[in-house]
Amino acid sequence: MPARNRQASGTLEWIVFLSCAAISLVLLLTSPKPGVRELKETATDVVGYAASPLHIVRRLFSIWSDYDILQQHAVALSKENAKLRDAALENERLRALLGLRERSNISTISASVISAVGPALGGQFRIDMGRSAGVPLHAAVITPQGLVGKTVEVTDHTALIQTLVGNSYGVAVMLERTRMRGILRWTGPDRYTLTGLPQGVDIKSGDLVLTSGAGSVFPKGLRVGVITDAPSVISIYGESWLVQPFVDLRTVEDVFVVTDTGWPDEYAGQNDVPIGGDQ
Repeated sequence: MPARNRQASGTLEWIVFLSCAAISLVLLLTSPKPGVRELKETATDVVGYAASPLHIVRRLFSIWSDYDILQQHAVALSKENAKLRDAALENERLRALLGLRERSNISTISASVISAVGPALGGQFRIDMGRSAGVPLHAAVITPQGLVGKTVEVTDHTALIQTLVGNSYGVAVMLERTRMRGILRWTGPDRYTLTGLPQGVDIKSGDLVLTSGAGSVFPKGLRVGVITDAPSVISIYGESWLVQPFVDLRTVEDVFVVTDTGWPDEYAGQNDVPIGGDQ
């Protein structure tokens, strides 16, 4: 018999076999006899048991897919929460700035920090307002929390702020409770000293330190900080105390530049020694 005929004969036999098997299976499954029913139940159990690993595998793939989806949602929610937190903090800062402007009787220009300048962290930064916006040279710079520093360089569209950190100038201050006057100076990292006080002065931890208005740079009454509980130091120049400023100068983002008439005068700060210059 030719090979082609043998192949056709084999295919036909398979077709007949599968057809008979299918018919037998249908007759078997539809038979109402008790023995057939038990056989069907046994076959169902066997097929179910054999297929259970496949269901487990499919379930594992489904769980892994669900995990990926949940992880993506978690990342998206985390980003959204971060945006909401930033918006809430910005809203809080803006409300504080607005509150300061409403309760203060001094004229100011609002500005935002655009860059940090110099090696001292928090020592100098540049704001996005300058001469064209009315920012003067040697003008006090504040936040709702308190004093920041003053302008030491003004261009048409920006201004450089020298903060209390690393400053070469002293700030004329006074104690709110006793009205005793002194000079506040930066004396090292996170260290601010109130000097020029007579020995035995009436001063307590927690006393509020304000600008005194002397020197024609900083208007009177700006919040500066509080006296710490560190012991005083006595020298031939008098008694000195450590002060904790209200403003963390490393976190400043928005400020007010004071522009009151007469603040500052044209000679204010002209004798200051530049940072890094000769003393």
